[in-house]
Amino acid sequence: MILNLNQLRSFHAAAKTGSITRAADELLVTPAAVTLQIKQLEENLGIKLLVRSGNSMQLTDAGGRVFERARKIFEDVQNLETFLADIGRMKSGVLKIGCSETAAVYVMPRLIKIFKQTYPDIKVIIDRGTNEDMIRSLLEHKHELLIVRHRPEDKRLKMRHMGRQEILLVASQESNLLTRETIPVAELGKIPLIVPLKGSATREIVHEYLKRFQVAPQVVMESSSTALIKKLVREDEGVSFLCRDVVEEELAKGVLKEIQLREGPLFIEYGIGYLNRNNLSRASLAFLRMLEQLKDLL
Repeated sequence: MILNLNQLRSFHAAAKTGSITRAADELLVTPAAVTLQIKQLEENLGIKLLVRSGNSMQLTDAGGRVFERARKIFEDVQNLETFLADIGRMKSGVLKIGCSETAAVYVMPRLIKIFKQTYPDIKVIIDRGTNEDMIRSLLEHKHELLIVRHRPEDKRLKMRHMGRQEILLVASQESNLLTRETIPVAELGKIPLIVPLKGSATREIVHEYLKRFQVAPQVVMESSSTALIKKLVREDEGVSFLCRDVVEEELAKGVLKEIQLREGPLFIEYGIGYLNRNNLSRASLAFLRMLEQLKDLL
């Protein structure tokens, strides 16, 4: 059979409101028209969907199952209508996003490419810095959205989880500092460690990890430059913890190597944050809705 959406819409409205009259008001038609559409739908299906109970309507068992499917259909239709309205309205605009250093380089390019396919005329401004710097910038209203470490306990902002990436311990391929492929975490108290600047999410995670095992790291250098950290590690000036995406090319070329920790791996959880969804611009709301549609954000 070919599904008649007008019939299904009338049934959905009546089941949702529990009243033919309220359904007619919602659909801007007469109660008689709603009744006729539901009757025709039931005849086409050969099943009873609604029964009257006093002044209200009650779903049959079959009607309940059909209603759940219909509810999802009309939710999708509403989302599509909102999406199409966004495209129609947003011929121009500005999207301002603050990102952690790693997210700006290794997460945002893919997301911007997808966003630009739908909103080519929206200007995207990306600012990057340490995790704490970017949160501060959001609180000072310099940005509307952030992509940083996901910390749901941080009540300063609302966050939606995006996914996680592994943080690797890496050393020079021909390192004299670390010659074994697997070490206990306690050994890191004796090896020169190069870390990002204070406020970096990666640094926070590494510090929390080492503290859990009561290891005091031997930090020999701090830098905001990932490229400099990788160069120093290649030259065997120390070892470092970096996200897998950051060192993927160097691992493939064989200039850096991954060192396994017996106690298990580290991960960074990413999230997108904002202060109040109701105050977001249309561009920011469109970006959030795009993320909600993506299954593999990272």
